[in-house]
Amino acid sequence: MNLELDGKIALVAGAGRGTGRAVALALAREGADVALLARTAAELEAAAADVRALGRRALPVAVDLADDAAREAAVARARAELGPPTLLVLAAAALFRPTKLHNLALADVDELLSIDLRAAVALCRALLPDMLAARHGRVVALGSLAARGGVPGGALYATAKAGLEGLCRGLSLDYARYGITANTVALGFVDSERLAARTDGDPAARERLVRATAARRIPTPAEVADVVAFLCSARAAAITGAVIDVTAGAHLNNLW
Repeated sequence: MNLELDGKIALVAGAGRGTGRAVALALAREGADVALLARTAAELEAAAADVRALGRRALPVAVDLADDAAREAAVARARAELGPPTLLVLAAAALFRPTKLHNLALADVDELLSIDLRAAVALCRALLPDMLAARHGRVVALGSLAARGGVPGGALYATAKAGLEGLCRGLSLDYARYGITANTVALGFVDSERLAARTDGDPAARERLVRATAARRIPTPAEVADVVAFLCSARAAAITGAVIDVTAGAHLNNLW
């Protein structure tokens, strides 16, 4: 299927590794040029090299997305060097510290929500003028089953992920008439570096996660990326305000 992304400019937040990197490559494979944003310069450079190997332009920008000035400078650089981005993928790894809410200081609350939600809102705000000018835009946020089911010790994490769903619904109501769609891809666990760190190489821990899925397998970053690329395409123009589960059926069970 031709996703008709030739000539499109994408900005992928969290593109250094894992699912975000897979998304950047999937978009490049379909013809988009990609601005890759994340914290770690070395990972970004490697991901950008892979994008260029696919014949597309890549702009790696190491940035703390919670830093307003740095984030705004990164967006301005992407616009200047690649062109106005009209595809925005919010794939930055969320900050998750398993802690019950009464043990958190308000400074901790501000930090987590700044990284997990405020930066996503700010990126949408920054790119919407480009999308409006083009009468075309796609916002895809990587969410979590935690938005609906919660997660022990993660009330703020669940709040942030639910906020992404609300953000995409609100954007849909305000901007769909201008050719701009916004959707959330809800994830359980993905077979990435973060999962390896979580299970710490323990086969039994991994098997427990596998058995929480209906398909008895964990989705790969590439599988998530294919769904994101489709939602960024012209083929998905009628899909907006949706939450699409890419969990191998974990959303049918009590994942946590």
